[in-house]
Amino acid sequence: MNKQKIFAAIATPFAIVGLITALTVTSAGFAEEPDAPAGVPGTTSSSVGTKPQCSWTLSGVEATMALTSAGSELYSGTALAISGSDTDIAASVSGTDCSWYEYKKGATITISTPASPQFTINDADDTTMDFALTTLSPMSLAITHECGPEFVDDIAASIGGASISAEPFSIPKADTSTTSACTYIMAVGATVPANKSPKNAGSSYALVGPALTTTLTLID
Repeated sequence: MNKQKIFAAIATPFAIVGLITALTVTSAGFAEEPDAPAGVPGTTSSSVGTKPQCSWTLSGVEATMALTSAGSELYSGTALAISGSDTDIAASVSGTDCSWYEYKKGATITISTPASPQFTINDADDTTMDFALTTLSPMSLAITHECGPEFVDDIAASIGGASISAEPFSIPKADTSTTSACTYIMAVGATVPANKSPKNAGSSYALVGPALTTTLTLID
């Protein structure tokens, strides 16, 4: 009898613990319902590629040009023609698949020289063979070209006297396209005037001529 009573008394706390556990689990189902999150602002973006802009290029202009007499003829007091040439000069539009937008341009090729162009030798003690390019005796810039018909040319351009620049080629903006190209040869000529009296007979005089600057200018 005593053993049965003790067993019953020990079993009771386990029953209570189990009940408490069950009640705790059941009460969790009554938690407060959460609110939905507030809206989050965002942006969208895009990247759009564009075709490259067409541009003019100028190539083939030589840094130096030697002018010589025909057949190596020597100066003997009479006028002596000297000449040289710069070949394969090219002005063209680069780009074969591009858009012009509103930036389409024409172009002008200008050849210029400093004021009072002349040929001189680098010898302060002997200026007998120096000579200036004048209006009556200019430097000729004979042009032979293979340019598109849209180019305007001045094949008789020259430099001398008050004229220190020439424009052998130009192309209007309206006529310029992605295929515009102009290749030309510039034959430069000058004349050593008569009646010069070199101090050093039988010697070769190295004459340095005026600098010629070729510029491609864009025009509207």
